[in-house]
Amino acid sequence: MADRTMYELVRERTPQYAERTAVDFLGHRIRFPRMLDEIDRAADGLTRAGVGPDDVVTLCLPNTPHAVVAFYAANRIGCVANMVHPLSPPEELSRSMVGAHSRVLVILDAFLPKHRERLAKDGVRLVVACSLPDYLPAVKAALFSATSGRKIPKVVEGAGLLRWRSLFRKGPVAPYGPRTLPDGPAVYLHSGGTTGSPKTVVLSSMNFNLLALEGPAIIGVEDTAGQSMVSILPFFHGFGLCMGMHAMIVNGITAILVPKYSAEELAHVVRKTRPTLMAGVPTLFDGMASNPKLRKVDLSSLQAVFCGGDSLPVDLKRRFDAFLKAHGATCTLREGYGLTETVTVCCVNPVVGDREGTVGLPLHGMRMCVVEPGTERILPFGQNGEICVHSPTTMLGYLDDPQATDEALHVHADGRTWVHTGDFGSMDEDGYVRFVQRLKRIIKVSGVPVFPSQVEDTVMEMPEIASACAVGVPDPHRMQTVQLHVVPNAGVSADEALRERILAHCRENLLVYAVPTSVLFRDRMPLTLVGKIDAKALERESVQEVRP
Repeated sequence: MADRTMYELVRERTPQYAERTAVDFLGHRIRFPRMLDEIDRAADGLTRAGVGPDDVVTLCLPNTPHAVVAFYAANRIGCVANMVHPLSPPEELSRSMVGAHSRVLVILDAFLPKHRERLAKDGVRLVVACSLPDYLPAVKAALFSATSGRKIPKVVEGAGLLRWRSLFRKGPVAPYGPRTLPDGPAVYLHSGGTTGSPKTVVLSSMNFNLLALEGPAIIGVEDTAGQSMVSILPFFHGFGLCMGMHAMIVNGITAILVPKYSAEELAHVVRKTRPTLMAGVPTLFDGMASNPKLRKVDLSSLQAVFCGGDSLPVDLKRRFDAFLKAHGATCTLREGYGLTETVTVCCVNPVVGDREGTVGLPLHGMRMCVVEPGTERILPFGQNGEICVHSPTTMLGYLDDPQATDEALHVHADGRTWVHTGDFGSMDEDGYVRFVQRLKRIIKVSGVPVFPSQVEDTVMEMPEIASACAVGVPDPHRMQTVQLHVVPNAGVSADEALRERILAHCRENLLVYAVPTSVLFRDRMPLTLVGKIDAKALERESVQEVRP
């Protein structure tokens, strides 16, 4: 059944879920037949606008119905969906689109103005502007238009610019005919790769379908009727896109779309919608447990709660499990592990047999092992090394980067292709995996990957800076934040004014998660034996400084 495109799998399964709600967006509910109709009409509209199978469609959207419909519409046409953070500054969006060879963009109207100049410079052929009221209940839509909506410039359609609703027309749409193969490129996700430098991961429909069809087994249910998932994890991330959206839809589970990624918003949605399922990153659960608005909330509806995207401290798991129990839930927080190179989750703690301090057991059809770093030699149980994964969900490769692909994917002596994850951990005799730390140089801020090299490159654009190095430091609320070490050029004063100019430059050119929370001036950088900046030494130094 996985050997379909994602659109075909959704189309095939829609009739059996005809009476169920596919997505719930701030009270606006869309049933499965209506959702499929919107997908077909959006695909028809994009085709009429000149979008074809060879195009890459960039989706720069929060978790809204537009994102769901546009994603499957692109798949129906045979396009690749290039998933980008909706808060990307112009430089970041430009890099993502140019690197993905994309000249079609679907974006929220509120974010469009700051990008227009750069989009024109990059030769973007078609922009589709979406508006939140497109899918809000009538009263909420009117209220939004009278308040926040007043600040959003009106979108005037013209050459290469359409409003979302202009894609839809009455009457029949062109019949569906397959335009791409299930095992061909379907999705681009942006990741730190297995080395920590930005990469574009190429995934197929089959990659997503194989994992999505495991959804009921992961949850621990046979009948998905009445199930609903809080889809707060962003769709530009594999965890959110596959497990928060695709796995829910193909299994007839309502995806409760949450456009704002915050613990406060999660608390509000949980209290109002009483979901049965929830998935998040450690910072969200930490925020929930300490949110006063959830002090008296009834969580008895929850049947399964999953944590991924970052390592889960044992103390936080114990606190959140106690929080669930105190609020009527009978489930516990189940930790898992995955990486974008395998779409997302590879292993998870089972319903029965949850083992504290581990990320669980490999999913059905997946194999995991631990090797001596830099080799393919499998280590004994309990010994730390590099975690490797063999999975039918393994990526097709990194876009336009065969060298990096070869570094990540190795054919072992058993003839299988294994992803060398760049993560450090061990496996016990029962097959439970322990995640220790990331070998790759990447910072996770509230579960969002931040690439130190991008922070450093951005700061090095400033003529006052001789060298820069970004490291992650522990943070009680966001797990990590970015600390920037800087050596100014000779004659430049290392003062507060320079610090403010650096931060202003970062705010203008980087995602908010990547903006440093502190800037430290240095006379020189520590160097490795081969003369490179010793980021590990700075990291150790910074961690010691923040320890109580």
